[in-house]
Amino acid sequence: MISGKVKKFSFVILVLIVLISLIGSAYGAGLRASPPEFKYNLTSSQTVTGQVTVTNIGDVPMNVTVNKKRLLMDSIHLLYSDGGIATWISVNPTNFTLAPGASKVVSFTVKAPSTINYSDAEGALIIGGLPIQSQNNNNSTFSSLAIKQGIELVIKIIAGLPGPIIESIQMLQHSAPTILLSYMPGDFTYQLNNNGTVVANMNGSIEINGLLSKHNVPINGSVYPEDNYTLTAQWTPGFADFGLYSADTNINYGRYQQDKLLQVHDTILVIPVWLILIIILAVAIWIIRKKEIQSPINIKIERKK
Repeated sequence: MISGKVKKFSFVILVLIVLISLIGSAYGAGLRASPPEFKYNLTSSQTVTGQVTVTNIGDVPMNVTVNKKRLLMDSIHLLYSDGGIATWISVNPTNFTLAPGASKVVSFTVKAPSTINYSDAEGALIIGGLPIQSQNNNNSTFSSLAIKQGIELVIKIIAGLPGPIIESIQMLQHSAPTILLSYMPGDFTYQLNNNGTVVANMNGSIEINGLLSKHNVPINGSVYPEDNYTLTAQWTPGFADFGLYSADTNINYGRYQQDKLLQVHDTILVIPVWLILIIILAVAIWIIRKKEIQSPINIKIERKK
């Protein structure tokens, strides 16, 4: 009986030791790449080159892959595309192994197209690393068990092209809260599209005006040509906020100077929590009086004769 429990306990300890060693090897993985960003001013059909040094800063071997992508990024999403500037980039090597402490130089080439249809483009080298898990042939029970921690680095490649400068963004759709309670956060979401030829840097604010109070919620972001951007902001009414509020969104945008404007108007009804409590209390008192509900406890006092 005791020997059986000892065997079970020993097995549990063995499993824990194996898991700890595997997790330890996973957390010992790490990659570093430099420089973190490249910027080029290109002309039609011009070719430029660059180099990224990738270093294994962990203590386990890493299998490294390098992919070229067009970068789509906003306040919510980070997406990759194979179109646009991704087709201008070539990279070598795309797959290699790095021992702990070792480095590898990755070379890339950016060739601008002969026909240029927009002036700003944002691409990236996506460098991914996966630890190479060593197998212990003497332990066949756990040879197939592995815990791996993937690593991903994004090296931006931003190209400025001498195409026509058209600053333009359009509002695809937007949403705003219609009814809010005190201390209840409300989300403002704006789906934007850059239908111009240059990057649109945005800043602005949401002016929220009520009967007795005013609020200002700042917003900002950047969207590249042909990209969609999800701009978000949040407002939480306080204890003293109540009634109807007008929410006027002003988004100023432009490549260098934000001198163009998008405007959106919304109306929000704020219901304070204290008003709800007063209404509930008033209704309860009215029901009690209407039904003439008496207290369940009766006290009767009698005099001794």
